[in-house]
Amino acid sequence: MFLFRRRPKAAIIPRQEHNISRRDIDPDALKVLYRLAYLHHKAYLVGGSVRDLLLGRTPKDFDVGTDARPNEIRRQFRNCFLVGRRFRLAHIVFGKKVIETATFRKAPDPDAVQDEHGLYQYEDNTYGTPEEDALRRDFTVNGLFYDVETFSVIDYVGGLKDLKAKIIRSIGDPNIRFREDPVRMMRAVRFAAKLGFDVAPNDVKAIRRYASELENASDSRLCEEIQRLFVRGAAERCFRLAYDYGILRALLPTLAAWLAGDAKRREAVWASLAALDAVSAEEETTPAVGLAALYWPMVREAAEAKRAGKARANLRHLRRTAAEEALAPAVKKYRLPRAVWMTAVDVMELFTRLRERPNPENARDVRFVNHGIFPEVRLGARALSRLEPDKAWALEEWLAFWRKAGPLSRLPEGAEPPALPNPHSRRPRHPRRKSRRRGDKHPAEDKEQTHAND
Repeated sequence: MFLFRRRPKAAIIPRQEHNISRRDIDPDALKVLYRLAYLHHKAYLVGGSVRDLLLGRTPKDFDVGTDARPNEIRRQFRNCFLVGRRFRLAHIVFGKKVIETATFRKAPDPDAVQDEHGLYQYEDNTYGTPEEDALRRDFTVNGLFYDVETFSVIDYVGGLKDLKAKIIRSIGDPNIRFREDPVRMMRAVRFAAKLGFDVAPNDVKAIRRYASELENASDSRLCEEIQRLFVRGAAERCFRLAYDYGILRALLPTLAAWLAGDAKRREAVWASLAALDAVSAEEETTPAVGLAALYWPMVREAAEAKRAGKARANLRHLRRTAAEEALAPAVKKYRLPRAVWMTAVDVMELFTRLRERPNPENARDVRFVNHGIFPEVRLGARALSRLEPDKAWALEEWLAFWRKAGPLSRLPEGAEPPALPNPHSRRPRHPRRKSRRRGDKHPAEDKEQTHAND
């Protein structure tokens, strides 16, 4: 039984046949590539940066692959730090920027011993060739390399063909690859939504067959990947695909069961996420605002059900209670960061305050715009207000009031606004003072005794 269908022949695309220019590559990434090449090492730009450059997009970061070993890289770069336990990665730091540089790894060995699930077990620290490194990557569009010496694109896995066809396809048999690492199913959905691509039919079948395997993945990894599903400008399509492929049922079963109960509920959630996409196209949103948009239709329905028959019920309190109950299963299972889930609850509770105009004479409104939660409440209100276009909103008035009376008003002219601390972030704990045992002298007494002996 073999993991990969066949050993492909590398396709080398010369400079005149692709659109990647060194002007579009980060200068610090070029420094790393050129120095490694000068030292007679193979050094390629790898992964998503090559994919994005070929698509005419701006890469989020630039990763480098090389045949130099981690310790060799560290010796050549004073600003290099090695990280990772299972596989050593070199982080070459330029100010706040990190160029991740990894040694080429070997693909899974088909003759390796299988575990009880019939999946291959292989050593992460096994180094390999560029071809073997390409074969061990997740999707064909992420297995492309750019050679800075020849200015050519190297394709071992058919990624260029899938890039032109706008298809996300796993490298190798998806039935094995998705079971090796179930998080790859979430990544397939995220890349398809982010790039506007389709998932290959065989991969879709494998995802629907093995979506339940996500329960075997690490909760910490799933927590991180769930927050990444709120793709900027494409969250609606991402969660639509996750629901259609059964991923949402494995990740958030309570929400998925609620969606399955009524088509109107699904349309309400898709509309809420579409409103989030419209806002995130203009301003960068946060996972907390994304969670609020995802759960708001469910929370609104639960709050209205709690309010039925209670004429004097406090609607804000009901919304907060419903929001905490809706998020509780995910918070318990994945240990969502407190700064994320509590902020999402605050957004769902407070965003309707932005319907009324702010009053500069009202101390309560002044405290609100000076609170660390206000920026995300404002973003949440911008998104969720689109679901109620018939109601009047004072979003522009609140924005102007925030700039006039909030933290921004105290900045020097021309200064960039700092990131406000999230009020729900846990404060760093101060080290406890060392307790003294009975009979021990106080440090001041020791100091006095020392001077006396002098």
